[in-house]
Amino acid sequence: MPVVVPPGATGVEMSGPRPFITRIRYRTEDGALVDWSARRWRKADEYQHGLTWWIGLLFVIGSACFLIGPVPAYEDAVGLTATNATFFVGSIFFTTASYLSYMQVVRGAGRRWVGWTPQLMGFWATLVQLVGTVFFNVTTLAGLLSVTRPAAEQYVWRPDALGSVCFLVASGIAFSEAGHRWFSWRPGKRDWHITALNLWGSVFFGISAIGAWPDSDGQMLNATWANAGTFLGAACFLVASWLMMPEGRDPEHDHD
Repeated sequence: MPVVVPPGATGVEMSGPRPFITRIRYRTEDGALVDWSARRWRKADEYQHGLTWWIGLLFVIGSACFLIGPVPAYEDAVGLTATNATFFVGSIFFTTASYLSYMQVVRGAGRRWVGWTPQLMGFWATLVQLVGTVFFNVTTLAGLLSVTRPAAEQYVWRPDALGSVCFLVASGIAFSEAGHRWFSWRPGKRDWHITALNLWGSVFFGISAIGAWPDSDGQMLNATWANAGTFLGAACFLVASWLMMPEGRDPEHDHD
């Protein structure tokens, strides 16, 4: 189990998307009710709650870069090179925040900077997301360079598509971890809104990747899909990240 249940505990209840356990309830010998939830206690742990705020802030900044990047007026104002640089800078903030999210999981399991904790659902969510951000680093860096059509497909579109797939998988895992089942409806909970918004943001990033496919002339298959998908995806991530920043406060108790 991901948490130690003390001897003498009664009424032990475990739940989570199988095969993972993301929530454990029990009563101690003195009758106190303990309600442990993987994401909630990880984010609000007394040694890590400050890290939750920084993770949210870094994601907010990265999302803001991806939000303004596809806006035509922004490119008209600063030029194509500066616009591509904005995407690259945003991807660096994403990678930094994703690594800190991963580190938060492994530290909760007793590691320090890196660790392998496959029994934790949060480990897979943060690890896959971290890999996705590295793909975005590659595609946004390649976007700063003048590349040919074959190179554009290999170094710009393909990492973009792979990164979008990673984000979709990671967001789906995080959503299930927060809801303690593969699909949940918990609109009264902050963590549900955060992970649901991230899931929608990943869907929009996937639409953006489809629209960004380079045709035989090196042009995007559908520029509207590419730009709108990036904008809407970034908007979802920005709101979710803003909601995440205070998530490190005292954990609320679930009642569902």
